[in-house]
Amino acid sequence: MFGLHCIGMSDSPTPDAVVLRVDARQCDVAPLSDLSSSRPALMRGRLFEESADDRMPVAVGDHVLLTDSEAGLAIDEVLPRTNTFARRASGEEVQRQLLATNFQQLVVVTSFGTPNFSSIMTDRILAAASFASIPVALVINKTDKAKRGKIKKVIATYEDAGYPVLCTSAEKEEGIAEFRDLLHSKISVLYGLSGVGKSSLLNCIEPGLGLKTKTVSSSLKSGRHTTTFARMWPMEMGGAVIDTPGVRVFRPWGIPPHELRLHYPEMLALGNQCHFPDCSHRNEPDCTVLAALEAKEFPASRHRSYVELMEELESVYGGTGEGPA
Repeated sequence: MFGLHCIGMSDSPTPDAVVLRVDARQCDVAPLSDLSSSRPALMRGRLFEESADDRMPVAVGDHVLLTDSEAGLAIDEVLPRTNTFARRASGEEVQRQLLATNFQQLVVVTSFGTPNFSSIMTDRILAAASFASIPVALVINKTDKAKRGKIKKVIATYEDAGYPVLCTSAEKEEGIAEFRDLLHSKISVLYGLSGVGKSSLLNCIEPGLGLKTKTVSSSLKSGRHTTTFARMWPMEMGGAVIDTPGVRVFRPWGIPPHELRLHYPEMLALGNQCHFPDCSHRNEPDCTVLAALEAKEFPASRHRSYVELMEELESVYGGTGEGPA
């Protein structure tokens, strides 16, 4: 049951509801005490005016204040967020696309086989999570589709950088107990390429969700979108999961180019020994990162993704600029 607020009664109002789904100007909302009792709610027009830099002013996970009328529920206000996971929206205008808010961990789901593991995509998402101070875990699905040597190399790359890594196979039901433990009693966001098996993994631990899955296109070597919008699902085992649409491109939002090196943990540790304190680790002399790269002590894949993302951020925000205001 919704306990609707009275405007002006408190400087720190208690939220009336949490947003479970966002679609055009309408959302599904539910009381925080009962995520299974959802109702539609419209977004007030002023929310769009107050969030001009955002593609959409409300995100899944937002805590909101509501009013009710003959026309139905409406979202009056979005309360301050504890965290925000976002990307840069497509198009020429630099806008933020909110993906999820107010959660405890981001679970980056990747895979072997089809689609194959993408270090560039993975590293972009991990850097964005670091920039937003969001705890992250890396899940590598479809491990039955790769050779053991390749799996070990990828695991070592990310564990050496300090990331927790979990290997799973939804098809073979391997690593499912560990995946369940990872999500237990937490609010988690699942994010990754189309076709990596996010919905399949969720169905393994919560069959009652009945999430739709699709086969992967063998001709395109990429996944087909199954989840078409972000949706928060309460879990019987406790907690909730925000299942997100698969992506093919991820553009981090707001990272100042000169700060990118701070969001590659193993690069940050090595960079403290560089001759120049603001070394970009691309072409400066006496760069410990480049020396480690040449000695094969720093993963070439991580450095490639770093350089590519640095160049993109510089083109968007200008030189080594400060990012969006």
